[in-house]
Amino acid sequence: MHLLVKGIQHQLTGEVLVPNSKYHAHRALILASLAEGVSRVHGLSDARHVQYTVQLLRGLGVKITTEGDTFVVHGLGGRYRPRRAAVSAGSSGTTLYFMIGLASLSDRDVAVTGQKYFRRRPVGPLLTALRQMGVGVESADDCPPVHVTARRPSGGHVRIAGTLSQWISGLILLAPFATGHTTIEVEGELNERSYLELTVAMMRQFGLAVTVSEDWRRFDVEPGQSAVATELTLPPDIGSAAFGIAAAALHPSDVLLKGMTRLEGGPADHPEFHFLDIARAMGVPMELDEAAGGVRIRQETPMLKGVEVDCRDVPDMLPILSTLGSFAYGESVFHNIAHTRLKESDRAAAMLQLNAMGGDLELDGDALRVRGVEGLVGAKLSSFNDHRVLMSLAVASSRARGHSTLTYPNAYRISYPTFLDAMNTLGVPMSVEDGPAPSGRPRQRRLEKEVAKPDLAARVTLPEWLRRRAASRPHDVAVVDVRAGRDETVTWRELHERVERAASLLLGLGVRPGDNVAYQLPNRVEFVVLSLAALRIGAVCCPVIPFFRERELGFVLRRSRAKVLVVADRYRNRRPAEEVMGLDAEERGELARLVVLAEEGGSAALPEADGSGVTVHDWEKALAGTEVDRAALDAYVPSPDATAQLLFTSGTTGEPKGVTQPSRNLVRAVSMEIRHLGLHAGDAIWVPSPLAHQTGFLYGMTLALVLGVPQITQAEWDAKRALASLNTHGASFVQAATPFLTDLVKAVEEGGDMPRKLRIFVATGAQVPRGLAERAGRVLGADVCGAFGTTETCLGALSAPGDEPAQRWGSDGRPLDGIELRITDDQGHVLPAGVEGNFELRSPTVFDGYLDRPDLTAEVFTEDGWYRTGDLATLDASGYLRITGRVKDVINRGGEKIPVAEIEQLLFAHPAVEDIAVVAMPDARLGERACAFVVCKEGERLGFGEMRAYLDEHQVAKQYWPERLEPLGVLPRNPIGKVQKFALRERARELRPQED
Repeated sequence: MHLLVKGIQHQLTGEVLVPNSKYHAHRALILASLAEGVSRVHGLSDARHVQYTVQLLRGLGVKITTEGDTFVVHGLGGRYRPRRAAVSAGSSGTTLYFMIGLASLSDRDVAVTGQKYFRRRPVGPLLTALRQMGVGVESADDCPPVHVTARRPSGGHVRIAGTLSQWISGLILLAPFATGHTTIEVEGELNERSYLELTVAMMRQFGLAVTVSEDWRRFDVEPGQSAVATELTLPPDIGSAAFGIAAAALHPSDVLLKGMTRLEGGPADHPEFHFLDIARAMGVPMELDEAAGGVRIRQETPMLKGVEVDCRDVPDMLPILSTLGSFAYGESVFHNIAHTRLKESDRAAAMLQLNAMGGDLELDGDALRVRGVEGLVGAKLSSFNDHRVLMSLAVASSRARGHSTLTYPNAYRISYPTFLDAMNTLGVPMSVEDGPAPSGRPRQRRLEKEVAKPDLAARVTLPEWLRRRAASRPHDVAVVDVRAGRDETVTWRELHERVERAASLLLGLGVRPGDNVAYQLPNRVEFVVLSLAALRIGAVCCPVIPFFRERELGFVLRRSRAKVLVVADRYRNRRPAEEVMGLDAEERGELARLVVLAEEGGSAALPEADGSGVTVHDWEKALAGTEVDRAALDAYVPSPDATAQLLFTSGTTGEPKGVTQPSRNLVRAVSMEIRHLGLHAGDAIWVPSPLAHQTGFLYGMTLALVLGVPQITQAEWDAKRALASLNTHGASFVQAATPFLTDLVKAVEEGGDMPRKLRIFVATGAQVPRGLAERAGRVLGADVCGAFGTTETCLGALSAPGDEPAQRWGSDGRPLDGIELRITDDQGHVLPAGVEGNFELRSPTVFDGYLDRPDLTAEVFTEDGWYRTGDLATLDASGYLRITGRVKDVINRGGEKIPVAEIEQLLFAHPAVEDIAVVAMPDARLGERACAFVVCKEGERLGFGEMRAYLDEHQVAKQYWPERLEPLGVLPRNPIGKVQKFALRERARELRPQED
C-alpha cells in the first residue's frame, strides 16, 4: 500500500477543524490517573498515540471513560493496580518514556513493552537515570520490554542528557511520588525546552510543585506529594495545524483553520506555538478571523522567504519547515538538528528525499540547509513509518508536477487521524492505494459511515449493501471463485445482475417472503448469488453443510419445510441430487422444486423425478429462461428485523437445532468485528470455511459484503492452492478453524510461498495451541487472534492485533463493544476473576430462538436473560476469556476435575504430536479417567510411558495424567473443524487404563 498524492495548481479553499493537542492530552491523562478522585479533560484527542496512553493506563487499572468530547478519568491516588503482567505503549514514544518510571507506582511488578518494531527503541539513558532515582528497571538490551519493580522511587540526585525532553519529563512526572527529595540535572545540550515547560505547567495545574532553575537545567521536587483532580480543556494542536498552514502557504488559497483563536502564545499554550512565528517570518499570511472562529490564510500568489531556525525550540517541526523552505526564496538554515535524527526516524536524512524531486537540501554538520527551487516533480518516496515525514512529504508533493507515492501510508493516524480528510477537503487529492505506482484513478476508498458503526450498519440489509456497491463502483471485484484449473472473478455489477435474475427465478418457483430456501452447495459464487437472491425477496437463507448426507439433509428438509432445494449434481464422489431423490416422501417434507447446478458449469446431470411430486430444474437453463421482473422484485422490501438465516447446528453433541437470526444481527455482528479489528476498504477476505456454516456465512461472505471488499472462496480445501490464491488475490484477512491454520503453516514450511498480504487470522472453534500460534505468526507473517462465537450468538469475544501476544492467541479474546461476559457457579452466582465456571454472555446479536422449539430456547437462557454457552471458562481481571472445556467434556476423576484444555495444550507441544484430544473413559472405582487420543507426526511415535514421562518433566499433577493413550490416524471433526468428542467418548467406553 502507498499514499498517492496528485500535484495540483488550483486554489485551495474550505475550512478544516484543528484537532486538540496530543501533548496536553498525554500529560493530562497521566496526571489525572495519579490524582485522587475524578478529573475531566475536555476536548478528546483521537490521535493514536493518545489512545496508546489511554490503553496503557487502563492496563494499569485506571478507569477512563468518555462523555461526549470529554475524557473522564477516575484517578487512583498515585497507586496503580495492573490488570496484567505487561502493558504496552504501542508505538508511542511519549507513552513509553513517561510511563516506564511511573509504572513503578504499581502494587505489583509490571513490564512495559511496545509494538514489534518499537522494541528496538533505545532507552538506556532513561533507565540509568531511573536507577539513580531508586527505580528497579531491567531490560535485556536497553530496549523494551522493560521490567519494572513495584516500589516507590527513593529520589536522589539524578543526571540525564538533555537529548530528548520526554526522558526528562518522565523523571519530573515521577519525582513528586518518591519517598525522598529529587534533584534532576540536565547534562550537555538541552533540547525541546518548550515541552518541559508544558510538563511543569500542567503538573502545577494538578497541584504538584516543581522548582525550576532559570536555565531549565535543574529541577528540584519535594517527596510525598499528592496530585489533585482537576478539570481542564485541551487547546488546539499547532503540530497538526502546521500541515494545513503549509498546504495553504504553498498554493493560492482561502483556507480557514477552525478552532485556532490565537496567534500569540507560548509553551503552556502549546510547545510548538513558535512555529506560528516562523511561518509568519517566512511570509505566510495568517490572520485571526474571530467571526469564523479560526485563523484564515488568504493569498493569490504564494511568496515565501528563507529563514534561520534553532530547532531546539521546535524540534518536531523540521520536516514541515523543510517543505516550506524548498519553495522559499533564498536559503533556510535549520540549526541544532542532531536530536531530530533520534525521533521515529532520522528526520533530517528522510527529508533529503526532496532532492529526488528536484529540491536542494544539504546536511552541514549539525545543520540542514534548504535552498528554494522553482518547482518539484513527483517521485516514489519513503515515509520510514514516521508520521511527520509522511505528512510533510505529502504536502510537498501537492506542489509537485505529477504523482508521488509514499510508503507506510497510514502513519499519519498516529498523531493526526483526520489529515487525509483535511487535505482532500481543501482540494489536495490524497488517497491510500494498493499495488504499484498508479496509472489511473485511485482504487482505495473510504468506508461508508455505517460500516464500522454497528447501530447504523444493522439498519441496512445485505441486498441494500449490494445495490450501493453496484451503483457506486460497478467494476470493482466482489467475488473470486477459486477452483481447480480456473478462477472466476465477479464484479459488483455482475453480482447484482446475477442476484436480480436469481431472485426473479425464486419468485417464479413460488418462493415468497418468510419462506425457507434450502441449498446445499460448496464454496462457489452461486452460493453467494443464491443467498442474496433469497434475501432480496425477504425469504430466509437455509444453507446446508455440503458434507451432510441423506440422514442430516432429510432432517433439515422436514424441519425447515423448505419447498425449494438447490444442490450440485456432483460433490466429490457423491451425487447430491440423486441422494435427494432417493429420500422417501416423509423425509423430503414439503419439497416441491429441486434445482441442480452442474459441478463445472453448463448443463447439469438431472436425476429421475417420476412420481416423486418433485419438479427438477437445471440451474443454468432455469436462469436463462427467467426474465428479470423489476416491478415484482421491488414489491418486496426486506426488513432488517425479519428472519434472514436459518442454520442448523452441526450436531456435535446431539440432534441439530435450527437457529434463526434476523438480518440486523448478522450485519451488526460483522460491523462489530470490523470496528474491533480495524478492518478497512483495502482488505480482501479469504473464505476457506464452509459458507454453509456460520463462520463462513457470517465472517466470510457477510463480512466482505458489508465491508465492500472482495471475498475469495475456495470450494475444495487444498493448502497449496490456498497459498497460491492468497497471494494471487491479495487476501489480508481470514477467519477459520484451527485445522486450516495448521495446514497453511505446514504448506509454507514445506516450501510454499509465504502469504504476502495476510495480516490477520482469526482462529475459531477451539483455542489455538500456543506452539502453533507462535509458528503461525513467524511462518505466515500474520497476527493470530483467538475468538469465541456460536451460531446462536455470533462472535462474543475476540482479541486484536494490538493485544499482547499471550492474550492475542493464548486466550479466546475479550468482549466486543456492547457484549457482556460472565462466569457463574452451578447456582448462578457470578464468580471472581480467574475462577472456572459456567460461561454465559449477553449480546445484541443473540439469536431469535430455535425453530419450532421454544422448550430448547428457554433452556439456554437464564432467568435474567443471559445465554448459557455450555462451556466452562475463566475471565481474567482484564476481561480476557479462556474456554477450559465443554460442560459435557468435563472429566471427573474421583471428584477431581481434570483441566482438559491445559493437558491438551501441553501435549500438543510435544515434538511428536500432530493433534490431540483428551476425553473421559469410564471407570468403576473413580467414575472417570482420562484417555488421550493422539495423532503423531509423520515418522514419529509417542508411547504411553513417554507421554507420562513428558508430563512428569513438566510437573503436571499425576491425578491429571491421561491413563490411556490411543493412537489415531486422524481425529474425528465436524465440517468446521471442531473435534467430535462424543465420538471419541464412545470409543473410550470399552477402553481400560494402561500400565507402564
